[in-house]
Amino acid sequence: MLKEEAKDMLGENVERKVPTSLVERRAFMKLPMEERQRILAEQADKMASLYESDTGWKDIEGGDLIE
Repeated sequence: MLKEEAKDMLGENVERKVPTSLVERRAFMKLPMEERQRILAEQADKMASLYESDTGWKDIEGGDLIE
């Protein structure tokens, strides 16, 4: 509706650019649940091996937490 209103006001087509990451997220959400779970499990496995092989992340010290 807004796109049509903008066209009427400006007298020309209005193309809005959607960030690629948003397009990718929307495409991901359209996949069947089983496929999404498979992809997420694959990514989790990759991250687990990264955390196991590179322990530099353990050296990061954070400050006090403020509630």
